[in-house]
Amino acid sequence: MASLIAKKKGNKLYYYAVESRRIDGKPRIVHQAYLGSAEKVAELIRERSAPLPLSASMRQFGLPAALWQAARQTGVWSRLEALWPRPRSGPSAAHYLLLAAIHRICQPGPKTEVADWYRSTVLSSWWNISPERFSSQAFWDSFESILPDSLPAAAPDPLEEAQTRLLALWKEKQLLSRRLLAYDTTNFFTWIASTNTRSHLAQRGHNKQGRHNLRQVGLSYVLDSESGMSLCHHVYPGNVADAEEFPVALDRMTALLDHNRIARDTVTLVMDKGSAALANTVALDEAGLGWISALPWSQAPVQWREQPCEQLPLCGSRQPGVRAGAGKLLVHGREYLCVLKYSAPFASEQLHSLTTSLAKVMQSLRRLAAELNKPQARWREDQIRNKIQRWLSGQFLAGLIAYQLHQQDGRWRLQFDFDQAAFDKLLRQRLGRTALVTNRLDWTAEQVVAAYAGQQSVERVFRGLKDGDWLGWGPRRHWTDRKVRIHAFYCMLGISLLQWLHRQAQKTWPDLSMEQLLEELEQIQQFALIYPPQGEKGPPRMAYVLSQQSLVQQALLKTLDLESLHRSTPRG
Repeated sequence: MASLIAKKKGNKLYYYAVESRRIDGKPRIVHQAYLGSAEKVAELIRERSAPLPLSASMRQFGLPAALWQAARQTGVWSRLEALWPRPRSGPSAAHYLLLAAIHRICQPGPKTEVADWYRSTVLSSWWNISPERFSSQAFWDSFESILPDSLPAAAPDPLEEAQTRLLALWKEKQLLSRRLLAYDTTNFFTWIASTNTRSHLAQRGHNKQGRHNLRQVGLSYVLDSESGMSLCHHVYPGNVADAEEFPVALDRMTALLDHNRIARDTVTLVMDKGSAALANTVALDEAGLGWISALPWSQAPVQWREQPCEQLPLCGSRQPGVRAGAGKLLVHGREYLCVLKYSAPFASEQLHSLTTSLAKVMQSLRRLAAELNKPQARWREDQIRNKIQRWLSGQFLAGLIAYQLHQQDGRWRLQFDFDQAAFDKLLRQRLGRTALVTNRLDWTAEQVVAAYAGQQSVERVFRGLKDGDWLGWGPRRHWTDRKVRIHAFYCMLGISLLQWLHRQAQKTWPDLSMEQLLEELEQIQQFALIYPPQGEKGPPRMAYVLSQQSLVQQALLKTLDLESLHRSTPRG
């Protein structure tokens, strides 16, 4: 027979569950289990009597919640609502733009998939908008209202106005600390058909992803090199060269700066060598901006660029493995400060890439030579030379591999060789080196090199857009220029939200990369548990719990204030 007994130890009672039997006619305890104090016993009773949930459902929480929180805390959401107020019922254009940006980050795909994805996230609880309102047609109708087909001549462009308002917001939030801006251009291939005459932006050109058979659009982009916030972007036809786009982008930049009362001489624009041209240098000086540009290697003075790297002073500990020397030289008809930078890590990366390419080209040439020696070979000279030129089109390859093509016995014969002397010269005088030029004549070489490093932030954004690791830009199927421009706007808006989140997360976890941040947030899920009603009547009860978190995820929940969003999830 089981019973509960208490034993007093000191001034406290402790309870045991015991089982007794009669042995030799007398009651004896044959088994006992320690239960603990009265409070412990009461807790055990509560746990055993707690109701079991009837069902549970999972919703995406971490990443969409963090992006929604970023939009609110940065003031982006209030600016979008001010530009496109909410109607009496249903979502506003601001909802469509922000949802499109968040969807592109969390689960890139066509607009036909947005409604189902939105239903599976916590956004549907906070926004209290039916998923059916976010159909594909609803997106296009909203975008048509944002950027009408025909605007009055004097009316401002809505997307240009939005970029101006966002730049003012970053200025208010003090996200333009040193006013060091990074500029670059790229292009994105599209699935727009060749027969489509409604899009003038989609044109054929040299595609940087190698998809030369498809139409493409160009994108010029300016961001703050420290905070990573998008400041200015412009979508232009895909057949326009980078140097030709720069004057247009410069006019847009200066107009934005002037509108927000940011003195031009306090801004330093950092560019890659693709935009370096005499006309662009003159335009920069006339605009009154400070600037730093990479100089095409062929335009740098020979004696200056061939300095031994050992003679260049080492930079500080913040730039390990980097040497730099500066001097005032005549470039594009004027005296500027020129900086020769040598980076040992960059040199090793170039060497690795070069040796890999050399091995592939040598193997291809060997196979081609063997193919030409076969009796049935029927090759024309132009076919052979075109093939070899494609193989040698990579950087430095044409100067390192020499080949001879001649006819013998009615067939073509190929011979090739590796130029060891040219390779040695490349190692001594070219790999790891970058020529920079700036109108900041009072800056040191180390300051110029550190500022130019900010240009890598644009390249990281472009890689994140094209690989889809940050935000999935494409492939795009929008068939009109207006839709292409709106697509670019909410993609760049999403990049700003991501950069802000990354900057906040690094305050508590400094080594966290953007890719790791996205991965950790994606793993945080919210579970809705439905319990039976209390008593015979009443609705079922609902509770929300988060999935088990790692140390990084716990830090992110606290830093990004996602716990308050979780607690505020509407019950029902």
